Amino acid sequence: MHAKFDHDPTDTPRHPIAVVADRTGLSQDVLRVWERRYAAVTPARDDGGQRLYSDADVTRLRLLRNVTEAGRPIGRMAALSPQDLEKLATEDAQDREARLEPAPEEPLSGVVASALASVRLLDGRSLDIELRRAAAVHGLPVFLESLVTPLLRRMGEEWHGGRLSPSQEHLASAVVESVLSDLTRGVATADRAPSLLLATPVGERHAIGALMAGLAAALEGWRVIFLGADLPAGEIASAAMATGARAVGVSVVYLADRDGTLAELRALRSALPRSIPMFAGGAGAAALGRDLTKAGVGIAVFADLAALRSALAEAAAGAN
Repeated sequence: MHAKFDHDPTDTPRHPIAVVADRTGLSQDVLRVWERRYAAVTPARDDGGQRLYSDADVTRLRLLRNVTEAGRPIGRMAALSPQDLEKLATEDAQDREARLEPAPEEPLSGVVASALASVRLLDGRSLDIELRRAAAVHGLPVFLESLVTPLLRRMGEEWHGGRLSPSQEHLASAVVESVLSDLTRGVATADRAPSLLLATPVGERHAIGALMAGLAAALEGWRVIFLGADLPAGEIASAAMATGARAVGVSVVYLADRDGTLAELRALRSALPRSIPMFAGGAGAAALGRDLTKAGVGIAVFADLAALRSALAEAAAGAN
């Protein structure tokens, strides 16, 4: 009599890949790679051959994202059970929390809190006004270091803690990206200023890190060429040559496919002349720093914008 309830509803395939990408923060390319190369999940197919994922698939993919962002290789993690993944994700989160030292009061901590409140309310207009006002009042270097950086850090903590929804995170990203783009265009640069080409590699859909680097570069007198997110190494290298870029920078925030991203960065470095310095930033790039150094790839990885600005100032002096 109750046989119809034996099926676990969380195993019902019902989510198309676009919905899963939105709910997990993983790009559709990464989802396909994880399925094809690592069998992380095995989605069903509808009558038209399109992938359909279950709730259990979505939960598993979120756990895989969490543990790979902590530095664990997807090749090993994909074979683990949901219980083992949950245990590792919890351990990683507890370890991060234990290592966090009380931070000194930020100069713009009140603005950060207010901006985060606007994000929670999905109030993009208020967030935009708060960001632009802070940039005008405090100056762009302080804006970058004391508002955007801590705001993104807080958003990341809220996201990992399950206290920020995909819609809230997407709205905030869209507003911050718009503000950063406008501010960068508003920085005056000399006609013969050296140009820095910025992008993110295949699989990295988050462009904010690259845009922050662009504004920092503009403040050091560079002309910024921003290509956007999720680009193959060949496209980035071709654009750099076509525009006469003096340097190339990439941002890697989330390391969803460690081996794939490492291969892309190595391919990009190989496709560029050695006379063109290459920079990388973001948590994902930092996690790859040892691998890049060991392989002798020749990419300078920077932990923060202050280090990047110093390197750009030095590179600009050498280019003149």
